[in-house]
Amino acid sequence: MLLLTFATLPAALGAPAPTLEVGVAFRDITPELPIRLAGYASRDKSADKLDTPLVAQALALRNPGGERFVLVGFDNCEAGHDLLAPVVQQLTDKFQLARGAVAIVPSHTHSAPVLAQTLASMSQAPSPDREAIEKYSRQLQARLVEVAGAALEDLQPALLEHGQGRATFAMNRRVYQGDQVVFGDNPDGPADWDVPVLRVKGTNGGVRGILFGYACHGTSVRSGDDWYVVSSEYMGYARQHLEGLHPGAVAMFVPGFGADSDPTPRGRLLDAKRHGLELAGAVMGVLDRPMRPVRGPFKMTYEEVELPLVDPPAPEQLEKDAQGSDRYVRYRAEAFLKQLSAGKPMPQSVKLPLAAVRVGDDLTFVLMGGEVVVDYSRRLKRLLAADHPWLIGYAYEVPCYVPSARLIKEGGYEPDYSLIYYGYYGPFRGSIEDLLVNRASVAVAGLRGR
Repeated sequence: MLLLTFATLPAALGAPAPTLEVGVAFRDITPELPIRLAGYASRDKSADKLDTPLVAQALALRNPGGERFVLVGFDNCEAGHDLLAPVVQQLTDKFQLARGAVAIVPSHTHSAPVLAQTLASMSQAPSPDREAIEKYSRQLQARLVEVAGAALEDLQPALLEHGQGRATFAMNRRVYQGDQVVFGDNPDGPADWDVPVLRVKGTNGGVRGILFGYACHGTSVRSGDDWYVVSSEYMGYARQHLEGLHPGAVAMFVPGFGADSDPTPRGRLLDAKRHGLELAGAVMGVLDRPMRPVRGPFKMTYEEVELPLVDPPAPEQLEKDAQGSDRYVRYRAEAFLKQLSAGKPMPQSVKLPLAAVRVGDDLTFVLMGGEVVVDYSRRLKRLLAADHPWLIGYAYEVPCYVPSARLIKEGGYEPDYSLIYYGYYGPFRGSIEDLLVNRASVAVAGLRGR
C-alpha cells in the first residue's frame, strides 16, 4: 500500500504561509474476476477481463482550528445509502468528524462491479454472482474506511491553486422524436464542458496532487466484448496520463452535474481512451498556465433536502404492476406491496444530501447527492459565479436522478423511467429545481464572511 502526502513549501521560496493542512491517500480496489458490472440492466454475464485497475482516493483538509473534511473518490458507477452509511459512521466515530464531513463520491464509470445494497432492482444476478458481489462490497467498504482514515492521519500544510479548462466530448443525450424523448446524441442540447482543476504543491514547489472534474457519464463502452471488461473508463485513463506526466503526483477525479450527458463517440474501450486523453490534455492546459491561489481555511455546511414526489399510486395499480411483463416494474411493485402489508406508507419524497465547502474566498465546492442533470450546473454557475463554484454530483449517496423542471415536463428516462430501477414511483414535482437551487444558494451565502 502506497501513501503520498502534501507538505509545506519552505518560507525560503517566498510563498505565502499555508493555512490549510492536506492529506492524501489511495488504495487499489480492483476486484477478483469474474464479477458482474454495474450500469446496464441488459448485461447478461460477468466480466472476465481487466483493462485498468480500479482505485479509491481521498483528499482530506484540516483548518488551524482543527475542523476536518475528507473527500473520497472511488471507481464505481454509484453506491447506495445502506452501503456507505457504515463507512461514514466508522470514520465519524473514530475521528470525531462533523455531520457531512465525509463526502464519498463514485467516479460513475459503468465498467466497475455491481455493489450490494445499490440499485437492487436492476442487479438481479444469479446466486454465484451475488456471492462475489457481496464479497467485493465488503472489501470495498473496508478500503473506503482505510483510504479516508489514512488521508486524515496524514494531514500536513499545503498550498493550493485553482484553474479551469475545457473538454468537448460530453454531449446531451436527450433526443426529441415526436412527443417522446429517447437516447441519442443531441448536439443542440445543453452540456457542461468545464474542467475544474485544483493543484497542490509540495515542499520543492513541484506538483504533488491534482483534483479535476468533468460533467459526463462514464459510458464510453457500450458494445461487444469490451462491455464485459473491468475499466475505470475515460476518467481513469485521464488519471494515468496526468500521473505519468507528473511523477509522484496523485490525480483524483470527481464527476460534475452531467447526468443527461454521454461521451461521444462511444462504443469501445478505444473511445474511453480517446476521451481520457482529451480530458488529460484539458487539465494539462490549466496546469501549464498561471493559476489562481486558493487561500484561507475552509468552512462548510451540510443538510438533507426532501424532494417531493407526486402522489403515490393506489394499491390497485401496484397489484397490476406486480403482474406485468417488465420484471423491473414487477420488482418495484412487489417491494411496495410488501411495505404496505407491513403497515408502512409509500414514500412521498426523496432525501438528497447537499453540502457547500468554501476555501477562503477563492473556491466553493457545492456537493449534491444523486445523478444531477446539467440544467442545475448552468443555473448554479451563473448564480454563484462570484463564489468560484465547483459542482460535484453523486456525492454522499445516489438515491436517484435529480431532474430539472424542464426534464420533468418533457418526460423521458431521467425524470420517469430511471425511477423504476431506483425503486420509486414518480415523477418528482416540478418545484424541486427551485427548491434545490434556493437551498444551494442559501448554503453558499451562509458561508460568505463567516
